[in-house]
Amino acid sequence: MNLFLQSKVPNFWAQPFNSQGIWMGVLGGLLVGILIFLGLMFMPAQFRRPVVAFCTFIGGAYWVLLYIFPAPIDLQKTEMPTGPVESIGKWLTDANPVVVSISGTVTAFMLGLGIFSLLSIHLKRISRRQKDWAYSVILLVSLVSMAFFGYADYISRQGPDGTKLDLQANWGFVNYGRDLLFDGLLQQMDAAMFSVIAFYILSAAYRAFRIRSIEATILLSTALLVILSLMGAVAFVWNDAVKNMANGNDFLMNFQLTEIAGWIRRTFETSSLRGIAFGVGIGALAMGLRIWLSLERTGGGA
Repeated sequence: MNLFLQSKVPNFWAQPFNSQGIWMGVLGGLLVGILIFLGLMFMPAQFRRPVVAFCTFIGGAYWVLLYIFPAPIDLQKTEMPTGPVESIGKWLTDANPVVVSISGTVTAFMLGLGIFSLLSIHLKRISRRQKDWAYSVILLVSLVSMAFFGYADYISRQGPDGTKLDLQANWGFVNYGRDLLFDGLLQQMDAAMFSVIAFYILSAAYRAFRIRSIEATILLSTALLVILSLMGAVAFVWNDAVKNMANGNDFLMNFQLTEIAGWIRRTFETSSLRGIAFGVGIGALAMGLRIWLSLERTGGGA
C-alpha cells in the first residue's frame, strides 16, 4: 500500500481526489463486492458456512496477532527488519491501514444491507397499504432526504485537493437543507424524545426502588441524594443551610449535598462500575472467541 502511494506512476492509489479514476475504482469494487455477497447468498449452506468461518477466523487472527505479537520499536522506513520475529511484526503493523480500510468497506456493505432490508420492508408495506403505511412513507422520504443533503453538503465542502472548505460566507441550498434536517429537526427531536423518556425512567425507577427491604431503602436513598445534587436550586438551598449551621466547622461542611453525592460517586459508583465493566469485558471476550471460532450458531443460518 505504501509503495503504491509513493509511486510516481499513475495508479489507483495515487489518483487525485474526486477524480474519474477514483470513482471508477470505487464502482468496480462495489460491483465486485455485490457479486461476492450474491454468490454467498445463493451458495448452499453446507458450502457457505466453511467460507464464512474461514474468513472470520483470518480476520480475527490478524487483530489478535497485531496486539499480542511484538512489534519493532523505532524501526525507520529505510531500515530492514532483522530476523523473522521483527519481519512479522513489521508486516502486521504495515498492513494495519489496509486491513482498517477493508473493515470499513465491510462495514459499509453491512450498512447497505440494513438499508436494503429497510427499503424492502417499508416499500412492501406501502404497496399493500398496510396499517400505518403513511409512517413508512415519512421514514423513506426522511432517509432519502438526509442521505442526499448530507452527501451534497459533504461534497460542497471539499476543495480540489481534498481539504475541507469553510462555506460560512457562501452558504448554499444543500448546506441550508442539511442544517435544517440535521441541526434543526433531528437533534431537536432527539432532545425532545429523551426528555419524554426521562419521565418514564423516573416512574420505572420509583416502581423498582419502592421500599420493601433494607437494601431497597439504601438504594432509594442513595439515588434520591444523587438526583437532588443535580438539581441546582435544591443543591444551593441545602448547601447554604449546611454552611450556616456549620459556622466554619470543616467536618459539618462535608454534609453539603454536592459533597455527599461526590463521596457516593467516588466511593461506591466508581468501584461498582469498574466491577460491571470487568464482568462485561469477560463476557465480551467469551462472545468474541465464540464468534471468532464460529462456535456461535444463533442469529442466522450461515
